[in-house]
Amino acid sequence: MRYFLLGILLTVLSDICFGQDLVKGIVVDSATFGPLSSVSVQLKNKQRGTTTDNQGNFSIQGTELDTLVLTFVGYKRLELPLLGYEPSVIRLAEQPTILAPIIIHDSRLYQNPYEGLFNEQNARLKKKIPFYYHKSRKDKIKAANWREEAARVQTYVDVVINDPETKKGLIQKYNLTEKEYYELLTAFNEKHYNVMYYLTKGELISLLNKFFEANVPIR
Repeated sequence: MRYFLLGILLTVLSDICFGQDLVKGIVVDSATFGPLSSVSVQLKNKQRGTTTDNQGNFSIQGTELDTLVLTFVGYKRLELPLLGYEPSVIRLAEQPTILAPIIIHDSRLYQNPYEGLFNEQNARLKKKIPFYYHKSRKDKIKAANWREEAARVQTYVDVVINDPETKKGLIQKYNLTEKEYYELLTAFNEKHYNVMYYLTKGELISLLNKFFEANVPIR
């Protein structure tokens, strides 16, 4: 607190000793000489400041011991000592901003039309059987779940696993190597494991084509 009061006292004394004057000026662009409005004009290390008007004009009370600090977005900061200062045109130079390079990768838009559609069914299948159920009741529930699971995956097995035409058609249509085909199929299974077993043959083939089209390597 003592140092704070001492700072204020020194500021007041310097203003009294050196006398305050009304400092005026016009701020312009250094290249075009066009006036710059809304430039911040501050006295360095003091809580006194202003901004330029639409014509670039400003005025502020200061002493010869003060330093003007001019800042404006897109321009270099300028510090201007007021010792021997006379009203003049002050030029601010632009500050080039170099942005980091942005790499844009071409990709096809892909949306899963079945996203979240079977959440309720999946949650029901994952639901644990209460421990207090009788063993025979638990066995019946497990058997029913197993039959439902087997029925769910049958269409996928028939279309993707057992039908060689599916693999052949996708490889030819999208000009894939066998390695690329299995990589895409693995990615498809990981993304759609919650929905692919519920689909009909036509829906499954359609979803496979949309996924492959969106994710096939760009050559």
